[in-house]
Amino acid sequence: MQVKRKPSREIAEEPESNEDDRLESVSKKNEVKFRGPKKKFIEKEEKSSPQRETAKASFTRNLPIKLNYSNFIVRTVWTIIMLLAFTAIILAGHFYCSVFVLILSVGMVKEILSLKRDYEKDLQTPFSQTVTWYWCVVAIIFFYGKLFSNKLPAYTLSNIGIYNVVLSHNFICFALWIIGFLMFTISLKKGFYKYQFRQFAWLHIAVFLIMGQTSAIVNNIYEGLIWFIIPCLLVIANDTFAYIFGFFFGKTRLIELSPKKTVEGFIGGLISTLVFAFIFSVTLCKFQALVCPKHEISFVPFEFATCEVSNVFIPYEYDFSFLGIPHLKIKIAEFQIHALILAGFASLIAPFGGFFASGFKRAIKVKDFADIIPGHGGITDRMDCQILTGMFAYLYVHQIVYGNINYVSGVIGFITNQMETGDQLLLYNELKDILYSRGLLNVTMSG
Repeated sequence: MQVKRKPSREIAEEPESNEDDRLESVSKKNEVKFRGPKKKFIEKEEKSSPQRETAKASFTRNLPIKLNYSNFIVRTVWTIIMLLAFTAIILAGHFYCSVFVLILSVGMVKEILSLKRDYEKDLQTPFSQTVTWYWCVVAIIFFYGKLFSNKLPAYTLSNIGIYNVVLSHNFICFALWIIGFLMFTISLKKGFYKYQFRQFAWLHIAVFLIMGQTSAIVNNIYEGLIWFIIPCLLVIANDTFAYIFGFFFGKTRLIELSPKKTVEGFIGGLISTLVFAFIFSVTLCKFQALVCPKHEISFVPFEFATCEVSNVFIPYEYDFSFLGIPHLKIKIAEFQIHALILAGFASLIAPFGGFFASGFKRAIKVKDFADIIPGHGGITDRMDCQILTGMFAYLYVHQIVYGNINYVSGVIGFITNQMETGDQLLLYNELKDILYSRGLLNVTMSG
């Protein structure tokens, strides 16, 4: 008669080297089980054990340094690659910089829409995706069309058809949006209403936040490449210096939304960016191709603008002997002061664009917006601070640096491009009489 043995309850001792197997066994405890036709998911409750804690402690003790340094190298290499690509695009000229910004904008919109996209539902509502990208094109026409219409050559506007299209730009864009609205309403499908309206909301938020601000960056490009280069480089410099200082000296967490951000990195990034802005900005001022604005669209690559350099970029000598050092005189360009202000924004305010993005990613439980750039994530992960700084630079340049100049040129542009000939003559006569009555014109000139 055979005697059945009871299964032994003793657990064989595992070799110490199988930490990965232990972690894998721990992770299996968190498997998600599927139950019922209503597609409800139930997560098993995670149970802690001495074995799990030992495995976790061993894992976190042995791997972080290796992973951190590995990520540091990958991030550095790709930063250099992106800087080289950025330099090549700058050399290509204003138009190609604008196209580059537009491509980044579309990429950001695509990444944001993909976060909550359900590909199975898209297959059952294919027309709604067509409408989504139709609206994206309409947004490009609205934000970028207005900008580029002001840069069209004079001979192009002499064509009555093109002139009327430019004049009716806002109405045309609204009409195109209405067409998209009708198409979207027709595309609504029973059982997918919630998903379609969610995509509708995501698209409009993404389009207006991204396309609107990146179109301001394109405007900076045509004011002079320097107004595009310096904000971009300041954000990159601040991010790089903050990462380096935080990597080597960081001990105090800065904000809960971004656990890797440290106070030491934040302060080190601020000081380094201010120094970088003051020194590097004077170098950029020496290149006429960077400081000259571009008033017309040109498709010719590597064509550099020429102009009479503005006083903003010319260094003047200032006496600093009041600091206690006799005969201390330093040459400073006005642009260096503007660069310091932009550096302050890029270091103190722009990082909160990154914190906002971090909070957003935590809310929808994703690590990065995408993984297109090794060590950096997606396009949106790299541009979250750039679009905020670019918008600030646009307002700063147009309201403070060139406020009065842009106002006058805008009025002249409106008179020459959008007023009828009869209205132009009427305005001329009215203005002439006003100037004569004020004694600013003599009788001969007024006649």
